[in-house]
Amino acid sequence: MSDFRALATVTSTLRHVLQAAMQADVPGATVTTVRPGEDNSANLPTTGVNLFLYQLTHKAFRANDDLPSQRGDGQAVRRPLAPVELHYLLSCYGDDLKLEPQRLLGSAIAFLNSQPQLTRGQIQAVVADPANSFIAGSDLAEQTDLVRFSPTNLSFDELSRLWSVFLQTHYVLSTTFKASTVMLERPVKTVAALPVQRVGLAASLIRQPQIVRVQAAAGGPIVPSAAIVLQGRDLDGSPTQVEIDGAKVAAGSIGGSEVTLSLPAGLTAGPHTALVRLGVDLGQPGGRMAYASNPATFVLQPVVTKTASKHNVSVTGAQGSGSALRSAVIKVKLDPAVAPRQAATLELLSGAAVAYSFAAPARTTPLAELSIPIEGVKAGTYVVRVRVDGAASAVDLDASQAPVAPKAKIP
Repeated sequence: MSDFRALATVTSTLRHVLQAAMQADVPGATVTTVRPGEDNSANLPTTGVNLFLYQLTHKAFRANDDLPSQRGDGQAVRRPLAPVELHYLLSCYGDDLKLEPQRLLGSAIAFLNSQPQLTRGQIQAVVADPANSFIAGSDLAEQTDLVRFSPTNLSFDELSRLWSVFLQTHYVLSTTFKASTVMLERPVKTVAALPVQRVGLAASLIRQPQIVRVQAAAGGPIVPSAAIVLQGRDLDGSPTQVEIDGAKVAAGSIGGSEVTLSLPAGLTAGPHTALVRLGVDLGQPGGRMAYASNPATFVLQPVVTKTASKHNVSVTGAQGSGSALRSAVIKVKLDPAVAPRQAATLELLSGAAVAYSFAAPARTTPLAELSIPIEGVKAGTYVVRVRVDGAASAVDLDASQAPVAPKAKIP
């Protein structure tokens, strides 16, 4: 791999090898490496070619060669590499009456085609030359891959736009090519990888566990602390690991088509995801997780709690009399508590229809009891339902499936 001097080393070595080829074909020709332009005309060759590195691009398909380069704690285990390609403009100068620019261009193209790479010996000779002290110590010659040259074949329009970058500069006969790949690295301090303590090898059929349905083990809605059943296929492994919202959860019974577990404490009302991972036995405890099911969504419904078999719903501060509409505050205790960022809505049902709906005030801490102001409500008795992030609290139903509890009486 190469340090920060690699780009200059490629340019210097290419200049050196081109110089020898040019002088053999066109006596007196020289090679320079300056920016084309009127302000640099004194440094451009009278007869010769000029090499100018006008662009650098990253080589995408080599970008992952050194992954991973860091451990989980951020320490480097190997030096990160930056694979780049160097794009050169080769312009030719000389007596047009003697067609020197054309002869020089032909010589350069023929040379790069016959020797399309820089050898380690060429690089080492240029780096060791005292005239090139500015690249002394360059380690480009130690790079595993040799630097190779290839034409880039710009269209006339693209070449014109390239020359337009050099303001007040007349076009001269030129071509473009690229040098690839230069692997740049920074000499960062690395730590040795942890030693391998045990080698595990196992053969396993490819499996694709799938969760088809999530339901309460006892039937009905899924409520806090309830047992749930994940139904599907190919759910038993060695071992089987169940996750709720990405956190591991202990499973009760595990079968190929069903996995039963109890919901962990701390889940909020609303949608959640369940996922099953299957392991492969590598001869050590716990195995290794190799296959994952689809994430299955289920909704945890909030519950209006009870005290002595009575729902914890109360009405306070009622105002209004006679046929006037009422205002009041309805307090409802829920399980689980409503988190600060959750949207909560109180619904007052008349029969099966929602007669009134009120948003709960914002909160800064989780609340197990919501105090929700209501107004513009007719006096009467209503069934209370609370929605938290879209999940509706369960209501008691009579034989005709009409909601009958919990109730709130607006006096």
